Amino acid sequence: MNLNFHKLDTKSKSPLWVFSQPAANSVAFGVLIFAGTRDENWPKEAGIAHALEHMHFQGTEKFPSSAKISGFVEEVGGRLNAWTWKEMTFHHVYLPAEHARRGVEILSQQMLASIFPEEKIEIEMKNIIQEMRRRNDNPGNYVYKINDELIYGKHPLGKDTLGTEESVAAFKREDFLNFKSRYYNSNNMVFVAAGNIDDKSAMDLFDESFPFVSGEKNERKVEELGDFSAKLSINKKEIEQVHLILSAVAGSAISQDASNLELFGYMISGGMSFPLFQEVRDKRGLCYEIHGGLNKWSDLSNFNIYIGTDPKRYKEAIKATLEVLEKSKLDKDLLEKAKALRIGRLALDFENMSNVIRIAASDITFLGSPRGYEQIKSEIEKVKIDEIEKSVNKYLSKENISKSMLVPQKFEE
Repeated sequence: MNLNFHKLDTKSKSPLWVFSQPAANSVAFGVLIFAGTRDENWPKEAGIAHALEHMHFQGTEKFPSSAKISGFVEEVGGRLNAWTWKEMTFHHVYLPAEHARRGVEILSQQMLASIFPEEKIEIEMKNIIQEMRRRNDNPGNYVYKINDELIYGKHPLGKDTLGTEESVAAFKREDFLNFKSRYYNSNNMVFVAAGNIDDKSAMDLFDESFPFVSGEKNERKVEELGDFSAKLSINKKEIEQVHLILSAVAGSAISQDASNLELFGYMISGGMSFPLFQEVRDKRGLCYEIHGGLNKWSDLSNFNIYIGTDPKRYKEAIKATLEVLEKSKLDKDLLEKAKALRIGRLALDFENMSNVIRIAASDITFLGSPRGYEQIKSEIEKVKIDEIEKSVNKYLSKENISKSMLVPQKFEE
């Protein structure tokens, strides 16, 4: 079975990566745009990349309402969605292979023919504000916002993807058109296709639906953080638990350290049989939820461990977690277990075409091209325990680990 991508050059000049699997019953398509939260001009544009993604679902020239847009895919059993993050926006569709044309057509309409109806802007911005408040009301989610602000400070990666209530409420049609004109062009897009479709058929569909749109590729400069030292942020809220993130800034997404720390995240937090769950939750009863892993970005990455625990035992939970880090970095058997888990999940991901293009979008953003199953598997297998130890020592020492805490109103250290 061929588990690799082919690169094709479309008439629009946007590259198309195709992962052809003739035995699949489905097909997935995606359009990756190199624009995200870090590209916004704050404070006026705070949250506009994400808000623009929402408005792409509110009407196009051919499908003038959200019901028409979603219905065009849903009526054949498909799913249409999108996500915006700090460095990219990804619109994607997953549907039965026999309806492939619908998938590319609806993506083209969203990217090139959205109409931004004035009457829908105010309504949808109110919905985003409710999304913001829902996140803020969930302490397990809100603490991540606090953590980004703490560790990144004024660095562009510290910007909140949802923006602010003030900025979102003020967005007008002109604001969306201006942001879109800066970034939504053929030189700043990449197409992805995966599933029961061959190279020529995929190329024909994208050539039919995506003409050339002039504009420049978004070339970002690397911005240094400067201060990697440990910091502390304590924020009070009407809650019962301490919601805590232990976090450390690491190297760029393309660095070997980032790859090592990503695998280390699986070593300590691959599931219920792995050390964080076993040592901190199962053996000591310190929390209901604990998990960790690496977030990769172009300039910097960050390694986070979330813990929700009793205010009287949070120090004990921190101590137990740091002990897991120290012990796990030297455990060869644990590394092999994590490799097996990672490769097994990768195999399952490559059977789901929607997951295939999700993984590809991340690889294209940070590496410039998508990796096939065998390449990723080989990279995982090559990692040795001394490399893990070196990366953990470099970035996850106690001196570099910050603490972001959301605590009850009556909390006392």
